[in-house]
Amino acid sequence: MTKEITLIGAPSSIAAHAPGQEKTPVLLRKAGLLDEMKAAGLKVKDTGDLPGFRYHADPSPPRARNVSKVVENAKNVMEAVATAVENGDIYLVLGGGCTNGVGAVNGATRNQNLRTGVIYLDMHGDMNTPETVDSGALDWMGVAHMLGMKGAVPEFANLDGRSPVLQNDQIVFLGWDFEGANSDAEREAMIRRRMKVVFLDELQKDPLAAAKRAVELLGPVDQIVVHFDVDVIDFAECPLAENYRHGEGCTLAQATDALSVIAALPAFTGLTVAQLNPDHGEEDLATLKRFAKALAGSLAYQ
Repeated sequence: MTKEITLIGAPSSIAAHAPGQEKTPVLLRKAGLLDEMKAAGLKVKDTGDLPGFRYHADPSPPRARNVSKVVENAKNVMEAVATAVENGDIYLVLGGGCTNGVGAVNGATRNQNLRTGVIYLDMHGDMNTPETVDSGALDWMGVAHMLGMKGAVPEFANLDGRSPVLQNDQIVFLGWDFEGANSDAEREAMIRRRMKVVFLDELQKDPLAAAKRAVELLGPVDQIVVHFDVDVIDFAECPLAENYRHGEGCTLAQATDALSVIAALPAFTGLTVAQLNPDHGEEDLATLKRFAKALAGSLAYQ
């Protein structure tokens, strides 16, 4: 059966540490993503791009920079995803920052009669709040806001009047790196809340088994949504993430192999691609083309 996917561009870097991510939707299209998806046997409905939000310096509030624009962007993503899910389509959000994923989860979970599970493919837990880190980049705080953690910014945690949007047992972290660039408070929150984790070394060793384990940890669900933070991929192997640390993470093939296991499931509902900065790839788009081909192949897997 041909999979139908609604593509939603969310060109935002407003919650990041610097600009660049807002170019992702247009440049992935230019790199041939739609052609790769169609060649892989997918039916694609491209809804175009939502309003864009480029990063700019915002000293107030310094620990939750650009929060009003972050909320506006996340609400736009939420409505677009909710429409796709209500129409019975699989969604693909191309971003942009991790806060796009907060909007996507809010949109996908609007029908509260359905139990939704989230697989967070990321080296980091994003369980920071403005109280625990001073960078002010809300892209590092998405999960904390979905869980309604103490210190979360109320207007971001309550995009449509629901907080928390997720309970602890509704999310599994796939590829989390305990020793990596997580804050101490974030690491402590992961342990204290007994979050479900499939570690980075498991993903590196056997991506198919790691993905299956993540699905098992979710338990029975009606919907599975995936947040794919590109910084789970070693920058030295595929330089596209906002995080440019070398020698950390898995390979592109390992990440997309794991994704293919999840995308093949009947409950698979949608995917957000986040933290991809096209400026870090080759100028001729060769890196983006490689990513587009791998992503398309994983989404088409049955």
